[in-house]
Amino acid sequence: LATVLEQQNQSREAQSTAPLGTLIRRYPYLYEHCLLGDGSTLEQQHTIQRIQAQHQRQFELDLSQYVLYRVRCARASRSSPAELEALQRRTQTIPNPTLLSDPELAASVRHFTGKIEGNQTYRDLAKGFQAQTRCGPTYGHFKRDIHQYLSASIDPAFSKQRFNQQLCGNLQGIFPDLEHQPLNDFLMVRTCGQLLNFLVVENSRKLEHFTFVDLVGNIGATATTGLLLKVVLLCTKVKPYLEKRFAILFDHYERAAQESVLWLVQVLENINVAFSTNFGNANLSLVI
Repeated sequence: LATVLEQQNQSREAQSTAPLGTLIRRYPYLYEHCLLGDGSTLEQQHTIQRIQAQHQRQFELDLSQYVLYRVRCARASRSSPAELEALQRRTQTIPNPTLLSDPELAASVRHFTGKIEGNQTYRDLAKGFQAQTRCGPTYGHFKRDIHQYLSASIDPAFSKQRFNQQLCGNLQGIFPDLEHQPLNDFLMVRTCGQLLNFLVVENSRKLEHFTFVDLVGNIGATATTGLLLKVVLLCTKVKPYLEKRFAILFDHYERAAQESVLWLVQVLENINVAFSTNFGNANLSLVI
C-alpha cells in the first residue's frame, strides 16, 4: 500500500534497474488483486477501492490532456514553425503519462480508439458479434464464430504458423459435450474465461505463459492487448478475470528488473490505455 501511495520520481535509468514491483502504482487495475487477500478487512478493501478509483481517474485525465496537447502541437506545426513556438510558449508542456515512448503511445491510442478492421473499431466489432449471438446460435457455432472473431486481428503470417491451430484446439476442448446446446450466459462467461487462461496465464499454480510471450514477441504488445480487449468487450463480466491474470504475472515477476521484463511492462501500459479509452472516461476518438 505504501508503494501505491508514493509518488515515483525516479529517472528512467534508475527505473530500468528497479524491480517490476515498484511500478504497481501505475496500474490501478491490479490493486485489488495484488494488494488485497482473503484476510483483508472491509476497511482495507474500501481504502484500496477508493485509491484505485482516484488513480484511475487521474490517469484518464492525464492521458486526455496529453493527447489533446499533442494534437494541438501537431496542428500548429503543420501551420507554421512560428505558430508551434507560440503555442509552446503560452501553454505548459504536458508530459507523457505512460512508460511508452511518444510514438508508441500515439500508436496505442489510435489502435484502441480508431478503426482496426475495415471501418470498425474494437467496440463496433464486439457489438456486431454480440448482435449475432442474439439470434440463438448453438454453442458449437458460437465457438467457431469466436475463433474467427479473434483470429481476424492476428497477423496471418503468425497465425498460420501454429497460433490458429492452438486457438482452435483450445476452443474445441471447452465443453465439447455441449456444442449442440443453445448458447447462454454461463457458456459465454466460461468460454471467455478459458480463452484468457489460454492467452495469458491460468493461475498461480500453473504459471506457463508461453502463448502470451509468443504473441507479444511476434505481433507486439499493442496488438496482443487488442486481442485481449476483444474478449473483454465481448463479455465484460470477464474483465476482472483478465485483471487477475495480469496480477498473477505481476506477482511472478515483481522482483525482476524492469529492463528484463520490458515486454510485460509494454503490455501493462497498453492495458492502461485500452481500459481507459474503452471502459473509462478518456474519450479520445474526437481528437485522434
